[in-house]
Amino acid sequence: MESLVARNVIVGAGAVGSAAAYHLSRRGEPVVLVEQFGLGHARGSSHGAARITRHSYADPDSARLMPAAFRAWRELEADAARAFYVSTGGASFGPPGVGYVDRVAANLAELDVPHRTMTGDAWNAAQPTFTLPADYEVVFEPDAGVLAAARAQEAMIELARRSPSTRILAETPIRRIDLEGERPVVVADGLTIEAERLILAAGSWIGRLVPELAPTLRPTRQQVLYFRPRDPSPFQVGRFPTFIHMGRTSDEAFYGMPEFLGTGVKVARHDGPDADPDAPDSTITDPYIALIRGFLAEHLPSLAGAEIVATETCLYTVAPDERFLVDFHPARRDVIVASPCSGHGFKFSILVGRAIADLAVAGESDAAFDVWKRRP
Repeated sequence: MESLVARNVIVGAGAVGSAAAYHLSRRGEPVVLVEQFGLGHARGSSHGAARITRHSYADPDSARLMPAAFRAWRELEADAARAFYVSTGGASFGPPGVGYVDRVAANLAELDVPHRTMTGDAWNAAQPTFTLPADYEVVFEPDAGVLAAARAQEAMIELARRSPSTRILAETPIRRIDLEGERPVVVADGLTIEAERLILAAGSWIGRLVPELAPTLRPTRQQVLYFRPRDPSPFQVGRFPTFIHMGRTSDEAFYGMPEFLGTGVKVARHDGPDADPDAPDSTITDPYIALIRGFLAEHLPSLAGAEIVATETCLYTVAPDERFLVDFHPARRDVIVASPCSGHGFKFSILVGRAIADLAVAGESDAAFDVWKRRP
């Protein structure tokens, strides 16, 4: 059995693990990045052409972090000499009395982010593709947009790999973690790695590696549809915004984004059934398709009957209150847990990676990241 000793070992090469590797290598830190599948695989939470990014959060803690996240993506773009963010504008809307739009608008005002609030009727006049109920509440943020997810993740790994002290081990599933010794040890088939610092960014597999977390985490399977309307012109970047619909109940949360990189118009519900990450299921159920088409018939009728040209599944790992968990292991300061992200983590991943690097190198991160630490 091969044995290694490494300064920084990162388990999981999704968006968060890749960002941590990028930030650590940028500081001259040696890194071993371990991924159980191939790089850029479609089994987890970070694959796909695009993710929405926005300042428009109803949760004030998340909203306050977004200016720093936007800056961090710009820094990555400069390092990579490539653009990953595309401005599309973004609308958040829902029925009156829910309070979601009011909270989003209040947070945008607090951050001094340009925005406009309006009724559904006024939104329909500005965006005739939509047919929102006249009394809907809407807030539009022109700075919202999409991130080229797969390309950004690939760039983070590529930049980390440029350091001669970075080693990437793909197709290397971790079988167990030994935390009984002086240093943490990860065990794979035919390989053990002793780490000065161990970073667990394993997404939906975190409950396997840290069993005490499993009871509070819920891996779920998300079902994503890509539509090709007969007239695609109204759905292009620059004409069609990202959107988030928040209804009166938690199962009435839907989102979508414009045609991007030839994939089709992306629409999904922000919820899904419980999932076993070790038993992948790419099934898109007929009732789910009917649910999405029903939502579109009411709010975007020209998409409701459009051809579905592609489907996609991914995993959420949902913590209580959809919070993040970025903190030291309760029993060890040399183990950092950086999962889950509760289904809205990609836009923050570049910033989470920086927080992980801070924790690993300095033992603490900037106060702005305290809101992500594990809550009592």
